[in-house]
Amino acid sequence: MSPETVISNIKIMKMSKALFSVMIITIICSAAYGQQADSLKVKKLVITTSVFDYFPGKLNAANFNIGAEKMVANNTSVYANVGVIHSYGPIGDTWFQLANNKTTGFRFQLEGRRYLNRHKIFDPAVLLFWPHIFQYKSQSLQNSGYYYALHASFQQTNTEREEIIYELSSGFPYPDYPYVLNEYKVERSATRMHLKFGYQSIKRYGLVIDYSVGLGGQYISSSAEGKLGSDDDKDWPWSKQFDEGSGFFLSPIYQVRIGWGF
Repeated sequence: MSPETVISNIKIMKMSKALFSVMIITIICSAAYGQQADSLKVKKLVITTSVFDYFPGKLNAANFNIGAEKMVANNTSVYANVGVIHSYGPIGDTWFQLANNKTTGFRFQLEGRRYLNRHKIFDPAVLLFWPHIFQYKSQSLQNSGYYYALHASFQQTNTEREEIIYELSSGFPYPDYPYVLNEYKVERSATRMHLKFGYQSIKRYGLVIDYSVGLGGQYISSSAEGKLGSDDDKDWPWSKQFDEGSGFFLSPIYQVRIGWGF
């Protein structure tokens, strides 16, 4: 074998090793990138709680709740939330709260979501709804960004209230007449449906901030057990009496949920 042939074979072997090395590095890098891209496609399970439900409302009660979101198809998910309602304590009448001794109950929420694959925040929305500012720097995942949803909820509560019953010697109840306090219960249910628009932010370390607004309708029904007198306490901001009656009413919705994505 001539020296030229040997040198040529050595060059070919070196080139082959170099090409083989490049191929191995390319395969490893492609696999690593593919694994990283796949891991960023979706958070398979998101656990959140509705923050505003803990604020004392007209009954001085909170909804201690937890919810979970599960992807069911591309850009489509199902969210369910269950909560236990319990009052912080007795409260008297105020301009936006109703006097009651205790309120207990539950609330169940269910919604179907469709993500729009739009992650860039629309800046004017921050001016209108300030919580939106916390959703900057979100990951671009299938279950993050802007979405619309059909939301349904059912709530059942039992409220203990009191009323003053005067012992009258004439036909007019003045405060200086003898009276007794009568305790009674109000059972109330509310079924709601909403069309929502929101934005879910999932940070790289897993924190989830979900903000949404919407509008819909609700059917409220209530009845009193053991009530002797009558009052004009309204189911604010509607004209229906809180203790009894039923009807359909407008229902806005405003939610901020925080949690973690897994």
